[in-house]
Amino acid sequence: MNRILRPMVRQNGRYVSVTFDEAFHLVAERLGSMPENDCLVMTSGDYSNEELYLMQRLSRAGLHTNALGSFDYYRRGTSFFIDKNDIVPFVELFSSSYFFCMFDEQAHAASQDFARNVVETMTETPHYYFNTPETLNIVDYAAFFRSINSYLIRHDLAKGIYVNGLGKNYAEYKKRILEENYDALLAANQLTDGDIASFTTMLSETQAPVFIVWERLLDARGVIELENLCMLLDIQAKPASGFLCLKAELNSQGLHDMGIFPNVCVGGRPMDENSRQLLIDICRKEVTTSPVDIPARLDKHDFQGCLVFNSTGAAMPADVLEQVRNSAFSVLHTARWDGESADFDLLLPAALPDEVHGTFTDSTRAAHTCEPSNDNPLPLDNLQQLSRMGQLLGLSPIDTPSEVFLEYVSFFQGGCRSGLRHFFR
Repeated sequence: MNRILRPMVRQNGRYVSVTFDEAFHLVAERLGSMPENDCLVMTSGDYSNEELYLMQRLSRAGLHTNALGSFDYYRRGTSFFIDKNDIVPFVELFSSSYFFCMFDEQAHAASQDFARNVVETMTETPHYYFNTPETLNIVDYAAFFRSINSYLIRHDLAKGIYVNGLGKNYAEYKKRILEENYDALLAANQLTDGDIASFTTMLSETQAPVFIVWERLLDARGVIELENLCMLLDIQAKPASGFLCLKAELNSQGLHDMGIFPNVCVGGRPMDENSRQLLIDICRKEVTTSPVDIPARLDKHDFQGCLVFNSTGAAMPADVLEQVRNSAFSVLHTARWDGESADFDLLLPAALPDEVHGTFTDSTRAAHTCEPSNDNPLPLDNLQQLSRMGQLLGLSPIDTPSEVFLEYVSFFQGGCRSGLRHFFR
């Protein structure tokens, strides 16, 4: 694939180079003039927190659209964003007494490779790899975790502080699960009651178990039932025990922390009126935060414009590409182009993750500052590009990592937010 170093606009079926200023004016004129929530903004998880923050700022305050989404969590829901207090930190893995590993052998990512290395290095700590000849074969993790939860409740084996008051909504969860068809849950993975009984016994007798899960193996329900399981056995109350869901893309967690979802504000907070007002105060202009059902509107090709950020060339969903073909104006921000994106009206050159300064958030929601390992060949980096487009849409200039950090940190709040935690769902 060829590296893009200058903006290119499509004219008469072919791309011609234009200046950055010309390209930014096109974005402001074409996308900025569209009705509220008529521009879809999609991104991959390979941008820094600072870049993602400016994307949501440009979208909500500049383009007046809350149709913010990512390829990583496309049509997957928002139950993957676990409170930091509930995640086992990497360092605590060395104190765990049993690893229950759910890895994807076909996936190659730094987070999974690191976790696998920790498990294999700790030879004295027992570990259980699912889907091997000696272990349970699981194809539906949501049904698997829920079958364990059903077994625990039906046999009065749930214990600890969460079922005795700290966990909220337990009575309703217990009622629903007792009404459910337990045999159907077993059938989803071709398991027997004896399989669940044996696994549950092993898990219950473990002092500090950790579920290490490649997150892409789970749907939203799977994440919820894993949380429920850890509360039913009081696992969440113990140090060095609980779960660690390994993120797929470089900065998948940053997508949540920077609010790249219609119902999520910067800082991972729900997009409520307080969040909206804080965004208005910081941007110093009106913002758009009204709910948007992106999948439903994509099914109808209902967006007039598309702004797609995909620096590394991650695979884009087919219906997003179909929406691009049906848009009045579409823009792709990418580093390399193979000619397959000929349906975009404008191509903007992107700096790659190893060419930028900024922070990236790992699977435990710990942010890491990264320095570029390669030179950026572009005259404007990603932050500068986003800032200049924002200025044309009435936003104040902001284009250095430190400036962006000082702005988005205003949205983050300390504490465990106990009122929002420990719900059986």
